[in-house]
Amino acid sequence: MRRFALAGLLIAALAPGAFANGRAPGTSTIHFRQGHEQDVAAGMTFGLLLSHDGGTTWHWMCENAVGYGGLWDPDYSYLTNGTLFATTFSGLRSMSDGCTFNSTSFGNLFVSTDEAAGSTLLFGAADPNDDKIYKSTDQGMTFPTSTTPTGATVNDWYTSMMFAPSDATKVYVGGYRFTGTTKSLLLYKSTDGGSTFTPMGQVGLPTMPASSATISVVGIDPANASIVYVKISSTTDVIYKTTNAGTSWTQILTDTDQISLLVRSTGDLVAGTKIHGAKKSTNGGTTWTDLTNPPQIGCLVENSAHEVWACTQNYDTMNGSGSQTIPGDGFGIMKTTDLATWTGVLKYQDITGPVDCATGTIQHDTCAGMNWCGVKSQLGITSTAVDCSAIGVDGAPDAGSGGSGGPGGDVTKNPKGCCDSGPGSEPPLLLGLLVGICLLARKRRAKEM
Repeated sequence: MRRFALAGLLIAALAPGAFANGRAPGTSTIHFRQGHEQDVAAGMTFGLLLSHDGGTTWHWMCENAVGYGGLWDPDYSYLTNGTLFATTFSGLRSMSDGCTFNSTSFGNLFVSTDEAAGSTLLFGAADPNDDKIYKSTDQGMTFPTSTTPTGATVNDWYTSMMFAPSDATKVYVGGYRFTGTTKSLLLYKSTDGGSTFTPMGQVGLPTMPASSATISVVGIDPANASIVYVKISSTTDVIYKTTNAGTSWTQILTDTDQISLLVRSTGDLVAGTKIHGAKKSTNGGTTWTDLTNPPQIGCLVENSAHEVWACTQNYDTMNGSGSQTIPGDGFGIMKTTDLATWTGVLKYQDITGPVDCATGTIQHDTCAGMNWCGVKSQLGITSTAVDCSAIGVDGAPDAGSGGSGGPGGDVTKNPKGCCDSGPGSEPPLLLGLLVGICLLARKRRAKEM
């Protein structure tokens, strides 16, 4: 467990930037509460934003209140009863009162991914002492069922889990394993709702993946549980599709930028990037049509009203190599119903304030004072919910070096292949540290869709 916390501290220490963790302000993930989609949780590079009115207003929680830091992005799951789970440095945590992320009964067991469907919650342990996938059917209150996927070993890293929309007994899991210097990509499936898992076939997938490669399950057809989409990320992102539950795979899309894939409720596909635009397919990826003037997309989700929500660029910023400016959209989250017209949902400058919690909570004692005022200054937030002049932080926002769009001209993602040596790589003394850091950094990519 300590190795992850140490890597997080090293990330914060080594990476320059507008924020302590070295990342420019950005939106990482969007999660709707199942059955009550007015409640939205948005993972940010600067903490967590919560909305209880469908995105009209947003309130902020700092990283410390959730239980993480550095380049780590928690994997959140929002259950029907309103409990929000997060994978943190201190194990799986849950928040049911809107203010405090409490430890679960698993303590500091390190969890790499979790996923919910209705009242069922699954999570995968990626711990030196545990390789199990755990299952709860009572909103995460108890986890009576656990299983080690056939062939799994400790230190395997589970990147993603996904229930089939048409049949919740079908669950697919992605992951990877290092054996010495050899990388293996892992895919498992369950036909009993996550009680047991067996390996999937990998015919058509790379047999010798790059050491930097990760694999994630990124979509399942809404009507056919045997049609599954995975993404392999390395120096490029490649989307593969199976129509036979993993017996064989076919490549359907590739890009040198990060691809966020969404399988819509109609079965149509949407693929977005931050630099190379976005496209759609109405035939399962056989052919693609470019979208006209899409925003810069870092994630995609769809709610039950058939709105597509996207993580977008609130400000101008630089790409991972620092060679190209990604133009700002003016909003950190946007949405559309027709993939042609996009409406702003979240503008960082309009964040209402910190989540209001009682004295004695981390959110109140740590986040809502100096931390909030620092974020307010950095992002140019206009809220007067807290009198920051009394705290001594009330200056103009720091424009950083990222162009005219706003604060923070730093890297919003990690350069692909960041763990490889070669021209421009870090000095040898730092290489070992950076390998661990990159493993953590790639967790950010695992759930991007």
